[in-house]
Amino acid sequence: MEGLYAGILVIVALLFCTPYLYYIPKAALAAIIIAAVIFMVEVRVVRPIYRSKKSDLIPGLATFFACLVLPLEIGVLIGIGLNLVSILYHAARPKLLIEVHKTRDGINYLMVTPDRCLVFPSVDYVRNLVMKQSLKRELPVVIDCSHIYGADFTAAKVIEMLTQDFSKRGQALFFYNLKPSVVAVFEGVQPKGFITYYHRHDLDQLFQKWKQQRQQIEHAPAE
Repeated sequence: MEGLYAGILVIVALLFCTPYLYYIPKAALAAIIIAAVIFMVEVRVVRPIYRSKKSDLIPGLATFFACLVLPLEIGVLIGIGLNLVSILYHAARPKLLIEVHKTRDGINYLMVTPDRCLVFPSVDYVRNLVMKQSLKRELPVVIDCSHIYGADFTAAKVIEMLTQDFSKRGQALFFYNLKPSVVAVFEGVQPKGFITYYHRHDLDQLFQKWKQQRQQIEHAPAE
């Protein structure tokens, strides 16, 4: 209720007292505003932010200095823009854990584990990294999808291109522990060579089948 009464008093003051404020110097009005909002400035949080993550200070400092030299609304928009850029950058650069594993039959393969969902800002980055590592090590690739809880149409198209690239090179690509909802998104574009599995023994069988197909291709008579 205190806020309601204060708001009503401010509105009444603006309605009836605004003409009399015309003769007050702007410096005095600025001092009144500063005195009213100075308690909203939390200087003590700067040090914890600096210790925790220094990059989080950039939008705040940029907004502060921009508001000093530019119109207030422009300074605020600059701060919002910097925050959006930071959010989009981190969304487009997921962390990928890349490990070399071995099956019970002694087949080495590359395990790639993204740490978040595959959506349009990040899926190209994931594809390029998978392609780079697969060409560099020339091993079969398994993408661990345990942390992928969602995907969009762009991700489905990129996965389709990825499976096509691996199929052309004769290199195995499998998807592990993919959620049914994400499988439905990927299968919506009908990708060729899209193979998922959920148990370790299934992977052994897939590699055995892939190995047999490679041997048949290598020993096939040339036309």
